[in-house]
Amino acid sequence: MSKRITAIILNYKHQRDTTECISSIQKTDIGSEVSIIIVDNSPTKTNQRTFKKLFPKADYIASPSNLGFAGGNNIGINKALATGTDYVLIVNPDVVLPHDFFVPLLKHFENKKTGIVAPAIFHKQKNDMYFGLDGKVDWSLAKPKHQNIKKITSTKPIKSEFVTFACVLISKETFQKVGLLDEGYFMYFEDVDYCLSAKKKNVDIILDPKVIIEHRTSSSFYKPTGKLLISFKSHLRFMTKWLPLSKRIKPFFHALALYPYLYLLWTYHFYKYGR
Repeated sequence: MSKRITAIILNYKHQRDTTECISSIQKTDIGSEVSIIIVDNSPTKTNQRTFKKLFPKADYIASPSNLGFAGGNNIGINKALATGTDYVLIVNPDVVLPHDFFVPLLKHFENKKTGIVAPAIFHKQKNDMYFGLDGKVDWSLAKPKHQNIKKITSTKPIKSEFVTFACVLISKETFQKVGLLDEGYFMYFEDVDYCLSAKKKNVDIILDPKVIIEHRTSSSFYKPTGKLLISFKSHLRFMTKWLPLSKRIKPFFHALALYPYLYLLWTYHFYKYGR
């Protein structure tokens, strides 16, 4: 492998998921050559000992506190860039990679305009399995809409507005042009924000439906409603950052109605069905 790749896994109270994710990375087509950085947003001595024992060549970084998705990953990105990496793989700990992963995704970077490449994501949604592809922003509501389909009918690469950062490969040149993730987002919307910023710098974003990863979507929240306030704050930041004041009114009131509704709905489902 002529190019250096660094995978960043952000651990938060899911040691087992993180372990399985790293194992799947190492079993990919060129996984033995990929550097691993574990950024621990819930650091403990036990975590450090376990990860060091299982993955002695990996860099383990204990975050000073829970910095969220953007803040935690930025620690790893800075480390990777400082050590001379050419590509950074941001990957959630609850993701499992297929064997044929890096080689097909790296081919897209032969086009010098391409800076962000992501696979399709096989995941569960409302008790059904879907393939998650790319997405577009509904600017009338400042709301990202992800494309989820039951069956992949075309394997042609998709030039995208945004892709999810549950699993994404980004070139060092992109970080040099765009910078790091916006830490104003603790969690949610940071991937959409980053893709929009990249497009402003004329960076192409590609979704490759031939490469499919499994996303098990484990949660760090005991109750799903726990993430709603975080998402609401990120939504407000997103609309404030990307829309002029005159166009924020409708999205603001939509969000003001949506999140309380989701809280009531999810609370009902949690107590009725236990999820």
